[in-house]
Amino acid sequence: MLMKKIVILIFIFLIYNLSFAKGNEISVKEYIKVGIGTGNTPITIGCDQKYYFVSNGRQAILSAGKTTVMPETNSAVIAGKRYSLPIKFISEKNCLLVNNKIYRGTITINFASGKTNIINELKFEDYLKGILPKEAVVSWNMEALKTQAVISRTYAAKNIGRHSKEGFDVCSTVHCQVYGGGSCENKRCNQAVYDTKGEVVLYKNALAQTLFHAACGGHTDDPKYVWGWKETPEYLKGRKDKYCKGNPHSNWTSEVDESFIRKKLIDAGYKVGTIKKISYSGKTTGKAAKTVTISHSKGKLTLNAYTFRLAVDAFKIKSTMFTSIKKSKNKFIFSGHGWGHKAGLCQWGAKAMGDKKISYKKILEYYYPGTNIGKISYGK
Repeated sequence: MLMKKIVILIFIFLIYNLSFAKGNEISVKEYIKVGIGTGNTPITIGCDQKYYFVSNGRQAILSAGKTTVMPETNSAVIAGKRYSLPIKFISEKNCLLVNNKIYRGTITINFASGKTNIINELKFEDYLKGILPKEAVVSWNMEALKTQAVISRTYAAKNIGRHSKEGFDVCSTVHCQVYGGGSCENKRCNQAVYDTKGEVVLYKNALAQTLFHAACGGHTDDPKYVWGWKETPEYLKGRKDKYCKGNPHSNWTSEVDESFIRKKLIDAGYKVGTIKKISYSGKTTGKAAKTVTISHSKGKLTLNAYTFRLAVDAFKIKSTMFTSIKKSKNKFIFSGHGWGHKAGLCQWGAKAMGDKKISYKKILEYYYPGTNIGKISYGK
């Protein structure tokens, strides 16, 4: 009787764990298409061994070395011959040179949404190897790098298809994630990708939106203040961060010419004259400014603080967690805390936690409370 109960309990345990594992596994395509640029100017593609390209079912062999592709609307000229787009370049080495940068996988040139696009198609895990050195600091501790590997993998899987109208899944800029291809790969970052292979952050058995930024200034923020989200999942609501302190962005000051700010605002579509004063008001849950008001010779302009920051320069104005905005002759002096939009994970905070030997799983739990780590299964 006792043995029968034990067998039943073991059976229930196995069924529970099998269903749990299945519920925490997300299916994603094994290959991802990354837009790495537009081809309105000549594109140089090459390989150190024989490679080939395919256009409209026709295959052409190329000798080792470089070839120039002259893009035109819906077509391109290669070695004096015109070929219709898309054109796909392939090497047995699974590695190509594009405009003097190395990329794993294949390269396709297509025409969509009124422009010629250069697309790098490669394995999902290999894609991450080209992200980490661009989105993290390669010398940081391994726990911080593994944290970045998991959130970058999750973010990519969650946002795959953002550029489907252009014929690819994600772009290589900050709009998606900065991607540098094989040229930027780093041994430590690659190890972080290997060590966390397939791991993603889940919330209620779905991929979490793993937002991240450089430094929160001591308090993360709610995305509604940044992008106007109507609803914010619990794991992304602004919270105090005891680990983000003493980093290079804890306190910052930046001088910006009035003429520079004015030109940037005009370029962004705002009608402004000579700027006399810039002030900020309101406070988000993350202690950042809600709005910025520009008093100028033609009137006043009030913008969402984050919109103002992006319109002017996100590097010169590191965050909207202002402590002061002063004018000195023809310059405005901005002072504040942190760097970035402040929503989600704070990278400098994660680095500080890793320095204290806190595991990447605990770091993820700290910045995305209520989430858990699941796995990706790669399909076709």
